[in-house]
Amino acid sequence: MSEVFDQQALMERVDGDLEFLEETVEMLDEDCPDLLRQIQEAAARVDAEGLVGPAHTLKGMLANFCATAAETAARDVEMMGRENRMVDVEAAVTALENETRGLRDALHEFLEAAQR
Repeated sequence: MSEVFDQQALMERVDGDLEFLEETVEMLDEDCPDLLRQIQEAAARVDAEGLVGPAHTLKGMLANFCATAAETAARDVEMMGRENRMVDVEAAVTALENETRGLRDALHEFLEAAQR
């Protein structure tokens, strides 16, 4: 399995503080579903402007976890909104959902293993 996030870079970013990392993951778990819902709704309405804010916010959150693929998926959706390119937006949103789900699962597995 390819690495979903750069574990070494993430641990450096949080100075090895697993408690802080756990709190950060909890914030992602709390905020991510609502941001994805906003993105899905904007995509369904073909609302390019409506994609930009939540995709940008999610992109920033994902960048904190050194998760290149997930961050790139959010950036792609954000740019589709900024450039009013809505042709393949549903596929891009699905990719973002998959990358985000994979990241959240990987982060929880990492925390569980690190706390043993």
